[in-house]
Amino acid sequence: MKYDRIPWLKERTVLKDISIVLGWALGLILLAVLCWYFTQPLRNRFLVISINQVLEQSGDNRRVSEPIPMRNPRTFGLGRWYNFSGDTRLFLFTFIGEGTFFPCAAVMTPDGRVEEFIPMNLHGERILNRISPEIKNIYAQRINSQRIEEGRK
Repeated sequence: MKYDRIPWLKERTVLKDISIVLGWALGLILLAVLCWYFTQPLRNRFLVISINQVLEQSGDNRRVSEPIPMRNPRTFGLGRWYNFSGDTRLFLFTFIGEGTFFPCAAVMTPDGRVEEFIPMNLHGERILNRISPEIKNIYAQRINSQRIEEGRK
């Protein structure tokens, strides 16, 4: 074999192959990050449409208008705030109940308390009806504390 006589040539080709694979991987990650960043308004719009469809199907006449921009985008919260009908706000987050995750919305009144939880699918509705009020109060306290933290920043 020709690599037996020149050992440094074998190491150089291995490094070249590794750098090509890493370059492809980093390029794909960069492409995914750019797509994620630049499609944020479109994804927000589709999410608003989906939330409004769920509210319409459940017989609720209130509508979500737009997401509220985060004051400090470096902090990662529990979910996302939306303008709701009137002075109320809607907080969309993932509820964990009975070992499963389901999307849920909390309606926040202008005075800063959670008025109700609205499950975003049928499975969530069944689970939310079986969850104890203490667990719901814990979620309400966490949502309220996030609202207070965002108000400070």
